[in-house]
Amino acid sequence: MNRKILKNMNVKSSEAAALTSLSGKKSIPRKAGSPSAKTAASKDKASRPIEARPSNEQVALRAYFIGERRRNLGIPGDETSDWVEAEREISEELKAG
Repeated sequence: MNRKILKNMNVKSSEAAALTSLSGKKSIPRKAGSPSAKTAASKDKASRPIEARPSNEQVALRAYFIGERRRNLGIPGDETSDWVEAEREISEELKAG
């Protein structure tokens, strides 16, 4: 970086020296068999998305409305089946989204 720009930005001289030395460095491509390339590949595996799970509050609210609908329509069932249905619905929505 240009030192004049850094001075105008009120950057200390020690910080300016560090920034200018960093900006001149170039990245070196990794070879396929190098240990650092293997580490990068293992990091990719570790960064797989974690399956989203609905919170208890989300499930409870959905189960409440499922139960209300079920009782209004006279459909047999209980709170446990409402809860399981709510978890299933929300999980499908999270996967699709």
